[in-house]
Amino acid sequence: MHKIIITFTFLVCLFTRVYAQKGISVAELEKIITETNLEAEKLKDSLVKHQSDGYFNPALAIEFGIDTFRIERIQERKMDLDYSTAGMLRASYEGLAEYDKLLNKYYKTLLAKLNSEDKEKLKKTQRNWIEYRDSEIELIGIMSDDEYSGGGTIQRLVVASRIQYFTKQRVITLFDYLVFTVN
Repeated sequence: MHKIIITFTFLVCLFTRVYAQKGISVAELEKIITETNLEAEKLKDSLVKHQSDGYFNPALAIEFGIDTFRIERIQERKMDLDYSTAGMLRASYEGLAEYDKLLNKYYKTLLAKLNSEDKEKLKKTQRNWIEYRDSEIELIGIMSDDEYSGGGTIQRLVVASRIQYFTKQRVITLFDYLVFTVN
């Protein structure tokens, strides 16, 4: 997965001349992260107060909510500051990298809860999902070609959004398996 993210990020940088854009300063990024962390703490307090008894593991549900909130909020704030095509692409691919980290986190957490036989099933399923995702990414690339899409800079944003969507959905699926486990 990391090779795919690095390859796509490199291609985005190459074809959109990301480095020629204004971008977000280190100070702006630090401010975004600090403010997002404060918002996340308020959200966490609210979620703890109103936690649902419908989950076997409400603490994990809260952690997941905070994890995904941070990614979405930071990506949104980055796009607000740098709404150029290159800025939005950069924010999308950085969000993808963060969702990839969550995917690994929740995959490892779920794997640790399973017996040996079921661990092998999860590993096989994850390999199959990666193959499917890679196939979809290839198709997304084909469908965004000028020949089919009509072209335009928006196509790069559509591609970035679709790629992030696949990883995010897999994170949600793994979380769903985890949150309803008793142990």
